[in-house]
Amino acid sequence: MDGSLRSESTLSSPRGWALLAGAYAFACGAFVAVLLSDVLRVFVDVAGLPVPLLAVPALVTGPICWWRLAERRSAFSYRTGAAYGLLTALCTGGVWTGWFVFVWGTEMLAVGPVLSIVGLTLGFAAVTGLFVGVPLAYARRRIGGKGTATPAGSP
Repeated sequence: MDGSLRSESTLSSPRGWALLAGAYAFACGAFVAVLLSDVLRVFVDVAGLPVPLLAVPALVTGPICWWRLAERRSAFSYRTGAAYGLLTALCTGGVWTGWFVFVWGTEMLAVGPVLSIVGLTLGFAAVTGLFVGVPLAYARRRIGGKGTATPAGSP
């Protein structure tokens, strides 16, 4: 067995951290979705999924966002963590909003309180994402292994 392949999939590797970021984003998203299940009922009805599975796009968007914002640039500041959480939450919400529009059409967004519900949901997701990404940045800085140092004066 090739030892270099094994070392690339460990938690200390950038790839491992990106995958962890996706799993972490999914877990946090599922938790928030359960908390907001009454508001998300419209999306649940459209998607036909249990509420926690609304966070599934975070399994894809989370690693991509973490890789682009943090690992690729070796930037593990708290601001980067907050930006990661915000971007992941908005991308995940964007996927479901896009699906909603695909199924029901753009005119459905203007009907009744639907646009308000979409805006409220994306707003909650954005604020939650800001807070969710910071602990991941903290963990990456503290236990991330080689290359986790940040420049002096960086938060």
